[in-house]
Amino acid sequence: MSTGEDAARDELRELVGDDGSVELRPMFGTLAALVDGHVFAVAMGEQIGVKLSPDALAELDAVPGSGTLMMGTRQMKAYRSLPARMPSGERSAWLRKARDHVASQHR
Repeated sequence: MSTGEDAARDELRELVGDDGSVELRPMFGTLAALVDGHVFAVAMGEQIGVKLSPDALAELDAVPGSGTLMMGTRQMKAYRSLPARMPSGERSAWLRKARDHVASQHR
């Protein structure tokens, strides 16, 4: 595992913080964040990807540096990567948006 992968996993842990509604666990050879047993964010390689509603996907697509998350050669169409240079507060806000989106789908 490279330092970039370690950094992305550490950042995902930090972004989740002490949110008791979130479970962190190894999945897909990486670290995933789950709410109610459903994945809403992953540390994929050196990136953090979030699962979003179609409207939020379009909003994040407009942010330079974001893109469709890749798992190997497969496009994860419901996920977008958070731009590397995005400030921490904004990254946290997108993570909350993803958590809330996934939680609302499974109520």
